[in-house]
Amino acid sequence: MILYNVVRPYNLPVAKGTVQTTNPSSIVGDTPLGIQYCEVVVNHVFMRDAILPRPYGTLKSVGDARGRCIAWPHDRVIFWLTSIILRKFWSISSIT
Repeated sequence: MILYNVVRPYNLPVAKGTVQTTNPSSIVGDTPLGIQYCEVVVNHVFMRDAILPRPYGTLKSVGDARGRCIAWPHDRVIFWLTSIILRKFWSISSIT
């Protein structure tokens, strides 16, 4: 899945990750996820300086979080296949 920026510009992909859980009571960084977040492992970083929506400990940016579990808002996550389809749609839409 692709993690998108949590600040403007919102349409920038900042990392690629894997969902670990969407359980609202799961703890990430001493804080329960809640209903608006999912727990993800950051696999690949596209924008090192992108801020984390819930920084904790020494994890302040996406670059810091590579290989670690973080909380990320559901509405800023797009699954990889959906992302490819949307990009193709946007590129076709901009031509016509």
